[in-house]
Amino acid sequence: MQRNLPTSKFTLKQATAADLNTLSAFFKSRINIHHHLDWRPSLEWLGYQPYYLLMRRGDILAAMAAPIDPEGISWIRVFGSSIELPPEKMFAILFERCQKDLSFEPKLVIAALGLHEWFIKTLKENHFQMHQNIVALDWDYRQRQARPVPSGLQIRQMIAADLPAVAQVDRQAFNPLWQNSLDALMLAFHQASIATVAVLDDKIVGYQISTSTPINTHLARLAVDPVWQRQNIGFELVRDMLIASVKINSWEITVNTQFENKASLALYETLGFMKTAETFPVFVYQNPENQ
Repeated sequence: MQRNLPTSKFTLKQATAADLNTLSAFFKSRINIHHHLDWRPSLEWLGYQPYYLLMRRGDILAAMAAPIDPEGISWIRVFGSSIELPPEKMFAILFERCQKDLSFEPKLVIAALGLHEWFIKTLKENHFQMHQNIVALDWDYRQRQARPVPSGLQIRQMIAADLPAVAQVDRQAFNPLWQNSLDALMLAFHQASIATVAVLDDKIVGYQISTSTPINTHLARLAVDPVWQRQNIGFELVRDMLIASVKINSWEITVNTQFENKASLALYETLGFMKTAETFPVFVYQNPENQ
């Protein structure tokens, strides 16, 4: 990994809970900051490794967290860098350190969301390559009619005891990059405003989790067991969520999905969601030694 900074002037330190106040102040200072779209705020990743600080004379210049979650996947959960130095150079130092900690996982996929232009530039200069685009959609606020579903299907409120079965559906429905661990789904459940499951013959075959602000509801997660896809289960889960969102007076209802996920886009469009101009890219690290 290229280093163009005089690293003798800096020290690398593993972030721990003892750094909470200092790191909180750093995140509120004049820095370039990337926070992953996550159920867990950046400070709550303290205690999960790798999470490193780049220090100079006791001051934080940059921070990076890239723990594995789910298995086999490491997202750049947070990267913050002082405006004093080029972010791509500080990223390189921290990322090299994180890679050493992650080297026990030879098939690990390291990914990042390009939410800011400066961060996209930083990723590209550190051998991350464009993988796909995420698109945002808004609902048109017109309810659609119910569609036929398998006989006996029930949509009910999710409870905590459902989470292991929900995690199994999640693993079956998504490729590894987009899977949520049971731990992440527990966090999602506790932050949800509307969380429901589709149950057939006492088995959970689909679920959705949505979050809300005083004016917005966001469909954060939708999955159906592949065995039961294309039978309107996803349609009815979302339609039920839309009805509930209107009842809590959401002024806007949104969802994100991969640009390449034609089935997902088709589902949302039949429910009245329309693409907005908002997109953001997903990058995956490509080790130059393997090219």
